[in-house]
Amino acid sequence: MILNFLLDKIHIERKNIPKSNIEAKNTLRILNITEESLEPLSKEKVLKLNFIYNIFYEPDIATLEMTGNIVYKTDEKKSKEILNEWNKEKKINPGVSSVIFNHILTRCSVKALRLAQELNLPPHIPFPRIALKTEQAKKAS
Repeated sequence: MILNFLLDKIHIERKNIPKSNIEAKNTLRILNITEESLEPLSKEKVLKLNFIYNIFYEPDIATLEMTGNIVYKTDEKKSKEILNEWNKEKKINPGVSSVIFNHILTRCSVKALRLAQELNLPPHIPFPRIALKTEQAKKAS
């Protein structure tokens, strides 16, 4: 269960004016996982996952970087497994990572859309589009 999401740093920079088609590529990485206490609220232990989320607008148009952390709570046994796997292999169980990554992507993507709009950059994710029916498609329906 995700208890908290916090951004520590946001950096967006437009480098050049777009002259052709722009392609946006994003990356998301977990940088570190640590065990922390919820004190003074509780003696329970939680996992704190530090992450970095990037969007690269190519060809060298703009970059966006967000760093932050997520506080994740699960039972003690599962926490130890996650922490041990991270410390040994720098990997996270796919069942856990999908929940965490989807949460980070959702939160960061929404903020990235607003920031990109301020710099007149195109959205980094596709939006639904309305297409007009052609004459042949109208006759077929």
